[in-house]
Formats: sequence, C-alpha cells, structure tokens
Amino acid sequence: MSPHLEKVRLKAEQLTRDFSPEEWRCTADGKWCASRTFEHLLLTYTATTKGTLKAMKAGQPLCRDVKFRDRVAKFYVVQLGIFPKGEQAPRHTVPSAGLQGDPLRPFNDALVAMDATLTDAERRFGHKTRILEHPMLGPLTAEEWRRFHYVHAHHHFRRLASHRPARQSLPATVSS
Repeated sequence: MSPHLEKVRLKAEQLTRDFSPEEWRCTADGKWCASRTFEHLLLTYTATTKGTLKAMKAGQPLCRDVKFRDRVAKFYVVQLGIFPKGEQAPRHTVPSAGLQGDPLRPFNDALVAMDATLTDAERRFGHKTRILEHPMLGPLTAEEWRRFHYVHAHHHFRRLASHRPARQSLPATVSS
C-alpha cells in the first residue's frame, strides 16, 4: 500500500482502537458519528475506485482540461494539506446508517481496493497522467488522489479525536 494510505489505515486503527459501541455511535455538535464518518470515507474510496475503473475500461483518462481554480484548490489541499472547512460532501458520499459490525474491516477493504486500482491506472496511463476528475480539485494523478484521500481522512480524524467523549478514569488499584 502507498505510504499516504498506509498512514490513513494506521491512524484509523489507532484512533478507534478502544472505541466502545457507544463511542462509534456518539455524535457531537450535530456532526457525523464515527460510524457515519467512516462510512463517508469508505464511500469516497469506492467512488474513486469506480471512477478509476471506468477510465481504465474506456482506455483513457476521464478528465477535462485543468483550470486555474483547479490548480489553486489542488495546491491548498494536495500540496499544503489544508482541507477547507464547511464544504458539503457530494451526495453520493453522504453516509446513511453508518458502518455496522466491525467498521474498520469494510473501511480498510475499500482503502486497499482503491490503492490497488490507482496503482493499476498508474501502470496503464503513466504516473504523471491525470486519470480522473475530482469535483472540487479537478483532474488528479493517482498520487494526487492518494494525497487527497490522506488529507481528507485526517480532516475527519482530527474532528473525531477532538469530539471524542471523555472516559471516566478508573483508579489504578482497587483496595479491599
């Protein structure tokens, strides 16, 4: 797996390692709970995978020409790692009920599948070729897609970490 996406996988595991079922469902400030946040991320990975597969089936990248606005947006997100606050998720990436059971399993599966598909596209089209268009950032290369998903995931992870309910601390020892 690419280094950026491996960091996403490790951070997701670290962040949720000791989540209780209630913490997966807990929400703060009207924002998505952890389960819905991970579903949203999974939906973004799936959308990138499907789009990349569609480009490979077509035998050519599915991109328009790069515009100045695309260059600026991509610079902030992909190069500087700044994810804009308050942006609405595209409709097809809005979570519904959240991930059930073991939420990290389908999340990780989608992450691995996306990385493998991006790698296949790089082999087919070349690593400098813009393969697919992002709705806000415009046409991106496979590596730029990985970097986008890294920045996007960490945007959500920071919010989850800062809104995590405080756990009651138990005494280190219990005397009888």
